[in-house]
Amino acid sequence: MPLPDELAKEFATFPTELRKLVEAELKAGNTVVAIEYGFPAAPCGASLKLAQAVATKRRKSVGEVKFYARNNSRYAGEFTTELRHFFVLEPPLPPEPEPDMDAIRKALEPKPDALTPLAQTQITRAELLRGHAREPAHVPKRALTSTETATRAKRLLHFRDHRPPHEIQFALERDLMTLFAAALQNERLTMTAKAKVAGTPYDIELRFEAAMQLTNCYSLRVETSWANQAATNHEYYRKTADSWFRHWTRDFVAANPPAAGAGSLVRYQKICAASLYAEAHLDTVPALKQTLVAAMKQGASFATSHKEGGTNLRWTDGRFERSDYGDYPDHQRFSSDEAFLKFLRQFYDWETSQSTYPDKVSDFDAWKLILRLLRTS
Repeated sequence: MPLPDELAKEFATFPTELRKLVEAELKAGNTVVAIEYGFPAAPCGASLKLAQAVATKRRKSVGEVKFYARNNSRYAGEFTTELRHFFVLEPPLPPEPEPDMDAIRKALEPKPDALTPLAQTQITRAELLRGHAREPAHVPKRALTSTETATRAKRLLHFRDHRPPHEIQFALERDLMTLFAAALQNERLTMTAKAKVAGTPYDIELRFEAAMQLTNCYSLRVETSWANQAATNHEYYRKTADSWFRHWTRDFVAANPPAAGAGSLVRYQKICAASLYAEAHLDTVPALKQTLVAAMKQGASFATSHKEGGTNLRWTDGRFERSDYGDYPDHQRFSSDEAFLKFLRQFYDWETSQSTYPDKVSDFDAWKLILRLLRTS
């Protein structure tokens, strides 16, 4: 696949050996996601991001090209030269599944003797008959529905959460770096979004199903297809689709879907109204900027991290400051709120448009996504 015309001029500035590497990947079906400036590249250089991992036969140091397996939140591996001015970067790996703590605890338990299981079974049955023992914990059978083909995957998860719909929406927007559109569909609050993850499109739907007395019922549907990717990469995308879904739903408590008509209609409507208008006041870029500045002056901050270090952005001693730690330590203080906001917009330019590449999101959408990344605790 040829390099897009809008990137050809920038690509021509890369060292010859890095260009050969990228050209070989393009011939093999890989694609270029973006050419960026800033870390890890030097001020006089740039970084080229690929949509897929480099082929195994080329994923090594050869001649002037040096390969480093990084696997941080921004990229999985880097190819560079001795000067470290220009880089070719692989997409980040999907997050590892959360450890099964029940399995870990069970493995640490002492092993009973051969007669113990039979005795425990007899006691449990006897107690159940007398009504003195509790039923085993019920595992929801209808909480998760999974459908897969060779080139497509669909997950539908039902879960319960005490948070209102907009708070769950904002958490998903932070993970996916894409905004949801909220609307009432068939009398149910439904939030939909489209995202692109490692070059593959995802359709996401969060639905507020019912408002119970102490908790809310939700469903999350995620669909993706990798039919347009090279056939040699289909297994990779099938596995990563499941890993991404597990990551996005890591904080959700799975539950069977509510019965028809369950919950309080009055409470449901009140919660819907509050969620739909939760950010009605943030309807302009200046309003978003003012909210962000005010929050940071009250203690909120931004932070990024990777294996080589990271960056902290905060308000300290009457000024905004940037502090880089790790392999490339640096410190910068900004002379005004406006200077910091200009820097912040550029600092998160890639993250805010990663789901729409090669297009850019609007300035309004970018600032709203930056607001999602703000840490308030």
